[in-house]
Amino acid sequence: MFLFIKKVNIFFLLLLFFCLDLSGAPRPWDRDEEGRVLRLQKALENEKNYVLFLAEDFEGERPWSIYRSDSFLNHTEFSANLPDSSAFPQEKEILKNNGYPNVQTQNSFLIHSYVENPKRDHWTIRPEEQLLLPLGLPIQAIIWVYSEGHHMALDLVVTQKKSKEIYLPLGILNFFGWRRLEVPINLPKENARLIQSFSLPVSVKAFRLTSQPTQKQGAFHLYFDQLCFLMDKSTFVYPGSEVQDTWGNKR
Repeated sequence: MFLFIKKVNIFFLLLLFFCLDLSGAPRPWDRDEEGRVLRLQKALENEKNYVLFLAEDFEGERPWSIYRSDSFLNHTEFSANLPDSSAFPQEKEILKNNGYPNVQTQNSFLIHSYVENPKRDHWTIRPEEQLLLPLGLPIQAIIWVYSEGHHMALDLVVTQKKSKEIYLPLGILNFFGWRRLEVPINLPKENARLIQSFSLPVSVKAFRLTSQPTQKQGAFHLYFDQLCFLMDKSTFVYPGSEVQDTWGNKR
């Protein structure tokens, strides 16, 4: 009997860990992308302190550049190649209903470059100006990515004043077509304190693309679309928070 109870407890602990997804690793791709979008919608409806922030729609208003010192081919442009998943327009409706009534989905962001040395090649793709997130704790990053089976690791690089860069792993891009990628964000305590105590928000600095040893040499291209963040603003709701002050706002 004791052994049976022990096994049951272990089972429920594993189930809890799976549901909460406490690790900072990218989530395994879920074929049910519509289900993921529906869970996002329910989280926004049930948690009044959650907000969805559209950091970049990749419609072409903000310039982006790709950096790599030893490649003859580095090209970016905005293209009409859009995600073909039925979850994409559903996510657009969520954005419309959460502060972005005029959100556009006409273009995506094309990255075109060349792999010369698969064992050490890497690229940095960054906006002309960093993407400043609103005050609050970012708890999840979401982006749509098109790949053609490339053996490359994609990281989202975020930064904050008085802190080191933080790399958020979005995973290996060894898939074909469009996918909705998610990564849970568990900020180190010192970074959370900079947000909560000193009102220093997080910014998106760049994407980091790293070739894997199994990647083939030659030209490649990727597409990005609709970079969003789920934010928790609960730590900034307190009696009197509606009164504006300047404490901690010096940058």
